[in-house]
Amino acid sequence: MASTPRRHRRRLSLRQRFQSQLALPDSLPWGWIFATAFLYAVAGLIMASFPAPYWIWNLALGGVIAQALALAGPRALSRFGWWSSNLMALLSILGTGAIVVALAISLNYVGTDNLDEIVPREAAAEVVKMSLMAVVTAAVGGIIGAETGDRLLSFFNRLQTSLILAAVCILGLGIGGLIGVVAVVGVA
Repeated sequence: MASTPRRHRRRLSLRQRFQSQLALPDSLPWGWIFATAFLYAVAGLIMASFPAPYWIWNLALGGVIAQALALAGPRALSRFGWWSSNLMALLSILGTGAIVVALAISLNYVGTDNLDEIVPREAAAEVVKMSLMAVVTAAVGGIIGAETGDRLLSFFNRLQTSLILAAVCILGLGIGGLIGVVAVVGVA
């Protein structure tokens, strides 16, 4: 039985709609995506370079997922009411805090085992310097990640943007961790 012209037109229309949904937008914010991946790769490199406990990776992963779910950029939060946007900002802050804790724990393993070489003033300065490094790395990663999420929202819906952002951040952590493990094995 031959199909009617009307039915044939509908199939073309569905096919064209399906193909247009699969096509990527022309001007994705690739620079922001790569900057986000790079900052999380730095965090992964820091965590993998020192002999820290392995559970810090779970903490960092939870923080990344919390940040990606919150999408705490100004454009993303403007879609919600006052309570909802504040809860999303709180979730993002908790995610950033988890990454700061993971980085601080990892950076605490920098130093010497010889207690005779430790000078209290220098040790205190090292702790402050390493803590600031952890805070700055996580904060800049969170800010750039939120801005990347805002820019991705103009191309994708909220769920797709959260998934893309989480994947980019986890990929960055993984690549940084891999580089850290290879660098540590290469030195040892």
